[in-house]
Amino acid sequence: MANFLNDELRVIAKGFPENLEDWPHIPCPTCMRGALLPDPDSFVVEESVTSKSLHAHEAWDPEWIQGHFQCVLICRRATCDRVRVIGEMSVGYSGRYDVQYEQDLSPTMFFPALPLLQSRDLCPPAVSERVDAASKILWLDPSAAANRIRAAVEALLDDQKTIREKTNGAGKAIRLSLDNRIATFKTALPQHADAADLLLAVKWIGNVGSHEDVLRISDVLEGVEFLDHALSLIYDKNRDDVKKRASEVTARRGRPGTT
Repeated sequence: MANFLNDELRVIAKGFPENLEDWPHIPCPTCMRGALLPDPDSFVVEESVTSKSLHAHEAWDPEWIQGHFQCVLICRRATCDRVRVIGEMSVGYSGRYDVQYEQDLSPTMFFPALPLLQSRDLCPPAVSERVDAASKILWLDPSAAANRIRAAVEALLDDQKTIREKTNGAGKAIRLSLDNRIATFKTALPQHADAADLLLAVKWIGNVGSHEDVLRISDVLEGVEFLDHALSLIYDKNRDDVKKRASEVTARRGRPGTT
């Protein structure tokens, strides 16, 4: 399944150029179809006071400039909510013949948060809640967002009635690790073995987010893509319907069916 939403988010993660007309496609969290466009009248870039104080340094260079930006994003559909984006500004060497330096704009928060799941309509509410929690902090703290995506896997297994505990030989309830829950899910529902393998990969990314502060936004988006595909494999009933209709057409050797 091609995940165009994830591709768009990966581009956004690389940052925005200073020219508003060159900003990438930003998906609308209201309609999920329209593109958010920056409102030029709302766009503000401000160099920090600390950065300004360094201008007097004898070794000062434009690449020392740092600050913040903010902007209102508007969907082409008039009924959609406006989105605010704030982030960090820095200056770097452009490499272009006509401009030596240019601003780099790195978003750190979108409000309302940008959508992460392409398969949201298939998603159980408890899973959606955890993914939404991840989307709110993804741009500011990728490792914390990965932990919430891991929690979404737990919620998915709950929805699939996968046990959380088992009783040991002494009659005491023992909580199962997420590894064990995924293995149990895979054994109980072998038709979802591929989805279980995807969920295991999401778990590993979430584990790193829980114990180390090394994840990048792209790492979390990879986990989201795995989760998205697993949701499609487990919950998308249209897949079975398409296979059934294809078999019927093959049986008729392509001739029109009866109504």
